[in-house]
Amino acid sequence: MIHVSDILHAQRCQRYAWNSRHKKLKQENFYHMETSFSSLWSRFLGFEQSAVGKTGDSNAQSAALIAENEVVRFARFEYKTLRTKIPALQKTERGLVLYYPFLSAYPKESEILHIAIDVQILERLGYKVDQIYSVYLNKDYVREQELDLSKLLIRSDSLFNKRNKANKTIRELLEECELDLDVLIDQTCALLEKEQPPAQRTRACTTGRKCAYYDLCFQDQNEPDDSVLFLTTSRAKLDAYENGVRRICEMDPDEMEGFALQYAQFMASKTQAPFCDAFALSTWMEQVEYPISYLDFEWDTFPVPPYPNMHPFDVLCFQYSLHVEQKDGTLSHMDFFATGDCREAFIESLLENIPKKGSILVYNMEGAEKLRLVQLGMQFPQYAQRLEEVYSRMIDLSKPFEQGLYYDNRMRGHYSLKSVLPVFNADYSYQDLDIQDGMNAVFAYRHYDRADENEKQLIQHAIRVYCMMDTYAEYVVWHALLDYLKQLEKEMDYA
Repeated sequence: MIHVSDILHAQRCQRYAWNSRHKKLKQENFYHMETSFSSLWSRFLGFEQSAVGKTGDSNAQSAALIAENEVVRFARFEYKTLRTKIPALQKTERGLVLYYPFLSAYPKESEILHIAIDVQILERLGYKVDQIYSVYLNKDYVREQELDLSKLLIRSDSLFNKRNKANKTIRELLEECELDLDVLIDQTCALLEKEQPPAQRTRACTTGRKCAYYDLCFQDQNEPDDSVLFLTTSRAKLDAYENGVRRICEMDPDEMEGFALQYAQFMASKTQAPFCDAFALSTWMEQVEYPISYLDFEWDTFPVPPYPNMHPFDVLCFQYSLHVEQKDGTLSHMDFFATGDCREAFIESLLENIPKKGSILVYNMEGAEKLRLVQLGMQFPQYAQRLEEVYSRMIDLSKPFEQGLYYDNRMRGHYSLKSVLPVFNADYSYQDLDIQDGMNAVFAYRHYDRADENEKQLIQHAIRVYCMMDTYAEYVVWHALLDYLKQLEKEMDYA
């Protein structure tokens, strides 16, 4: 027996489909949901009192539910060896109306394959499908004191293209969707019954979020530090690797796009030494003024806004760490941690502790800390000007690495703080911490309110130590760049 998801996985990658069936991974939810999405869309559609199908229901049991009820949620259907579950269906004189809820503001046209398979299953079982609707989040909704489902959610007969435009209806997309359901069933069953397919590197493995099974498929740790696989934003690297090219310096430069970071990687691979555009790096560093603040936030993402003035998919900052370095080298540390609606307390604490002058070094600030402060200023207009005074002094410490001003082969194509830190100082490692990455900090934060007092203290300490490590790592990296430039100057003086 297979499920529609097995077919969808197989269309993405045969090995992914096989792994998803035979080597299931436990994965935490990326988004924080305080109330189940199914309960929200059920209330929005007025279906909360409807009949509900159960796991394992036969076609006959689902048919009985439909016969006895106008609306059925989670009805199960089976065709040959393929099973599916329809989120919600409504019986009308013209046939069934199907509803597909998406925890998204832009449900994509790529969802049409799933819908098309469902429609074919229903039609082959003798049902007539009249209308099909998507239900999704309204990106422009701003929560007031109470959640208004009539404004939070949208019912539509369309899906969105890659540019987030709803140009085609679901019916139009169905007419364009050609599939042979019997062939898909046979192919997927055969795939899942045989031995694990061989791993094949494609752009899909790392496009967007890296595939959860990537490290099980490929042993990148065995590749050299300057492996061609680590060449950033390269369309030709996979073909080059298949053709036997192993190191970046072995790749034909004409096959590279010519980005500055690619050049830095090529030169570091060619010389087997760090590449540094000393003049550009020195010019960039001249803008930093004392006192230097090293700042980092931790936050959680809420598809459904939990508090007033929040939009769908807004984040809530629950932690910051702040190291402040004076010109004489004195280093101090302050931080903040809280749960619940701590937004205003977060703002007030940050404004109180951060110096009123000097530069604020942040890693990847544009899509992170700076954006967080912009959003907080919109949610709390009374603080907007003071928050702008803070983020206007931010300088992105990732830029020298992102722009190829400095590159070391040991970065292995990455310029995250965790990739850069060990290049400059191997004595500091996240591996020694109870919490070792941002998502683990988020999962710990989500568990905090359910923990007992002793566990709360442990969680709070672990999150604070992790975030403090981030800002101290910024301090280490900044000074490592300073020291590197000083060493280059000495070497030039001796030359």
